[in-house]
Amino acid sequence: KDGSLMNVSLSFDNGLTTSAAFELYQNAPNPFRNETIIGFNLPIAQNATVTVYDVSGRVLKLVEGDFAKGYNEVSLNAAELTGTGVLYYTLETATDAATQKMILIE
Repeated sequence: KDGSLMNVSLSFDNGLTTSAAFELYQNAPNPFRNETIIGFNLPIAQNATVTVYDVSGRVLKLVEGDFAKGYNEVSLNAAELTGTGVLYYTLETATDAATQKMILIE
């Protein structure tokens, strides 16, 4: 209004976290019928385990690996999982753990 210069900045957010925080994201799509992707963010490159289990605690799928720092994905095929309905998945590292819920439909 008075003609003075202002400090303006512009940033773009693509929906993915770029921080160095440990995060487990909601699978997509959810609910799913054939295949779903579980995304997660790791603060450092490290060994991690993704475990998928049913409501009774029975392990349906275990994915272990050395994952990179930052965003990573694990793909799940419904044919590898038994049953339908509500399932849970947990991401575990030596220092962190998080759990989310997903739905597998027929």
